Amino acid sequence: MSLALARFAQPMSGSPLFRPNQAKDAIEGNGDFLLPMCLPESEAMMGEDIAIIILTAAEDQRVGIPLGMQGLSDLHELLGKILRRMQGYEGSTLQ
Repeated sequence: MSLALARFAQPMSGSPLFRPNQAKDAIEGNGDFLLPMCLPESEAMMGEDIAIIILTAAEDQRVGIPLGMQGLSDLHELLGKILRRMQGYEGSTLQ
């Protein structure tokens, strides 16, 4: 994986630095791909033009999802909609 990133910050949780250049390609073949169930301990690493959302899967593997500014903005909007719908289904508010 080759990303034009000026620098990355250490993840806030104190976990080891996620290294995109050493990460394995998870997608093999064509078609859709579903990640394993991820834990609520997501993190982010930021460069000048790209951020990487880091999710930890149930089997303690980390998955990095690189996104540009527009992708992050779209994801922010989408997650807001999902959270509002989930709150409606559960009849409660997020804490």
